[in-house]
Amino acid sequence: MKHYKVIFFDLDHTLWDYKKNSTETLTELFYEYKLSDRPTLELSTFLDTFEKVNAKMWSNFNKGHIDREVIRNQRFKKILKAFNIRHDIMARKMSEDYILRCPGKTHLLPHAKSMLEYLKPRYDLYVLTNGFDDVQSIKMATAELDIFFKGVITSESSGHRKPSSEIFNYSLDLARAKPGEAIMIGDNLNADMTGAKNANIDHIYFNPARLTHRQVVTYEINCLSQLSNIL
Repeated sequence: MKHYKVIFFDLDHTLWDYKKNSTETLTELFYEYKLSDRPTLELSTFLDTFEKVNAKMWSNFNKGHIDREVIRNQRFKKILKAFNIRHDIMARKMSEDYILRCPGKTHLLPHAKSMLEYLKPRYDLYVLTNGFDDVQSIKMATAELDIFFKGVITSESSGHRKPSSEIFNYSLDLARAKPGEAIMIGDNLNADMTGAKNANIDHIYFNPARLTHRQVVTYEINCLSQLSNIL
């Protein structure tokens, strides 16, 4: 088995349960902003619309087409507009509340903590994320993940975004590791797997939904507990 020195972890959807934390926050906002009073608007539809709008905006962000302020300023405008609600003040306040509350949620993916406890004595652990500095630091501290990691590398701190090889090379330099000494773990085939591959870094595709794909990856798991079989 290949010997690694450094592990780079994606954060959202890999360790920190973005879907559960986001759903909890959005449900609170749905009722607080009285969207539940609108007879044609169901919570499930609101959540589905957020997921679609959010995924598209983050895809555009990862490609370098938009910046963080576009996500923050336009996300809830687009969601409300989908329900014929044109209320810029409400959209802005919902965005502010979402950004304030969601990072403070603490749900993690199953076995995240136990695997980090297993890996920490054996490897140097880093978070490698396209998320924003201020938000990710809150998530790490509130969910008590920061104690496991030597550092957090973001698109802001590095000046590059996954899947560019530059952010992976920056991370290797920071960790003082060669490509063959590191491995990337993440849930995104493009940002995490293709990015790592382009930097000649082995990678583990975390695929809990068992999505079908044709991409060749170094390893694939559907549960974080399987990491102990590889590392």
